Amino acid sequence: MNAPQQEEEKKDRQFVTALARGLEILSCFSKKMPALGTTEISRMTGLPQPTVWRLCHTLVQEGYLIYTDGGDRLRPGIPVLSLGFAALAGMPIADLAKDDMQAIAIKYEGAVSLGVRDGLNMVYVQRVQGSAIVMRNLDVGSRVPVARSATGWAYIAGLDDAGRKALYKELSGAEGKAWPEMKEKIQAGLEGFAETGYIVNKGLLHPQINAVAVPVMSEDNKVLLALSAGGISPFFDDAKLALIGVELKKLAKTLTPVAK
Repeated sequence: MNAPQQEEEKKDRQFVTALARGLEILSCFSKKMPALGTTEISRMTGLPQPTVWRLCHTLVQEGYLIYTDGGDRLRPGIPVLSLGFAALAGMPIADLAKDDMQAIAIKYEGAVSLGVRDGLNMVYVQRVQGSAIVMRNLDVGSRVPVARSATGWAYIAGLDDAGRKALYKELSGAEGKAWPEMKEKIQAGLEGFAETGYIVNKGLLHPQINAVAVPVMSEDNKVLLALSAGGISPFFDDAKLALIGVELKKLAKTLTPVAK
């Protein structure tokens, strides 16, 4: 739990700390890390080991975590999967966008993703591929960092000044010494966004991947999601990224009426 969240917790008398910590533990699991030990969870969350043990015990009793690897590690149980399906079912925009995203992916032989913010990450709620030569380890449900991904940069681009300032404060705490340089790169991307309406991210999420992205705004001008497309850097040069950026802008505009 980061410092801003802790401060907010102190101010909010309705905030249930135990619940928040349990959810924080569940968020540690991912496609890359499907099973974790309690020591790893303690390190990732910053929570004391005894606290992690108690919370994990409760999650196991309720079926949200199950033991694996002979009882040495834990992985999410079926109830977590059910929650994920329920969340996706509540976002019909992911299905509505899929065909148009697939058309762009095939046309430019890359990957196209639709993401929503979750803390300091963007979670893909839709992802399609038009070529095998891209990052195939990313799929629906994958998480990418706001600070380093094109999808995250597009989300930042869609925020108003107050929202951006608040997010920067969180990112500063999480990124530490790396933040000043990262912020400078984001700001350079935002300058380009101001001119073109799309934001370009080269080699930050992966050194061989270039990407372009746009925010998906609601009708009341609030950023809700972000669309991105990318591929292998030798093939995704500035000219190609510009063409894709224009198409993503058009698609984002068509999604505005259904963005909720």
